[in-house]
Formats: sequence, C-alpha cells, structure tokens
Amino acid sequence: MQRTIIAAFLMWFVFLGCSAAVNAENNFTAPFTKPFSIFKDKEPEKTEESELNIQIEKNEKVDKNLVQLNVYDPKNSLGVTYVENILDKVEFYIEEEDFESAKQSIKQINEWVYDATEYHTDLFKTLKKLDNSEAQADIERKLAIQFAVLRDKTLFLEAQLLLNNGEKKQAVENLVEVVRSQPKTDLGFKAYETLQDIGFTYKIEYKMIDEQDKQ
Repeated sequence: MQRTIIAAFLMWFVFLGCSAAVNAENNFTAPFTKPFSIFKDKEPEKTEESELNIQIEKNEKVDKNLVQLNVYDPKNSLGVTYVENILDKVEFYIEEEDFESAKQSIKQINEWVYDATEYHTDLFKTLKKLDNSEAQADIERKLAIQFAVLRDKTLFLEAQLLLNNGEKKQAVENLVEVVRSQPKTDLGFKAYETLQDIGFTYKIEYKMIDEQDKQ
C-alpha cells in the first residue's frame, strides 16, 4: 500500500514537471510568432556613439547641399553664371527696344555685382597673406576679376538705359568708369565710342593732323 502511494506521488510530480516545462516553452516562443514583435515598441538605446553618428550624417547632408550650390550653377543667385544670364537678357531687351523689361532685369543684379567684386577682392587680399592658402587665394582673385568684368558690363548697359531716358550726365559717369577699368578691351572701346557719340569728347581728325605736318 505504501509503495502504491509513493508511486502515485512520483507520477504526480512528473506530470507537474512536464506541464511546467511545456508552459515555459510556450511563453518563450510566443513572442516570436510575429518577427521582432518583442522589439516593436522599444526604441534603440541612445549612446554617445549613436548620437555622434546621427550628427555626422546631418553634417554630411548639409555639406552635400553646399556642394550643389556651385558658383557657376545658373540657379545660384550668388554666382557668376546667374549674373551673366541676367545681363544677356538685358542686352536682348535693349536690342529689342524693350527698355522697361531691361530696367527690371538689371535691378536684380546691379548692386550685387559691385558688392561681389569687393567681397572676392577682400577675400583674395586676406587669403594671400596666409600660409598654404595660395590656391584658394588664386580662386578668389579669378572670381574678383570675373565679377569686375560683369560689373563693368552692367555699368555700360545701365548707361544705355540712362541715355534712352535722356539722362546723359549720369550715363557719362558710368561710361568713364568702364573706360578707366577696361581701357584695352572691346567693352572699354565701346564705352569711349559712346562718349564720343553723345558729345562728351570727340574723335581725332586725321586730316587736320596731316595738314599741320605739311606746314
């Protein structure tokens, strides 16, 4: 009788042990019926390294955007090509005698070309004094020259618009500035020729010189 009771208890304990093991296994495997479901509402732990990586990624995105804003990009309003395109439009409008459109277009850049020329010149003067900055200083020198040419072209086109309005005295100031800046270029020659045409100065009479030489 005693052996029967002991055997019954042993069987009961074995049954309880098996049930507990099955339940434990079910509890362990249940969350994985959906892949990664146990991580669904958990955010990854933030560490100094992860935050640093996030900051680096943000900086890289900013740098990429800055690289896209090339000085020769036609969409870059600070750059050379943008100004060149505006001046081409102004020239076209003047040729078509659409002076109002020309005036509106030139307003977009007439002050900026002066400022940009000065800014690049200042950067050149600053950088050339620094060690190991010769290449970058040379870039600023070239940009200063390019903007100076655009500035003079703007002055010349403005002079044409002023002359169209009958403002000869104001036009003379612009034209003299162009000749002073570019005495040996086609633009400088055109500016001086315009000064002759409007009566500010006059052309050399070669016949008069020949007659004086004969005397």
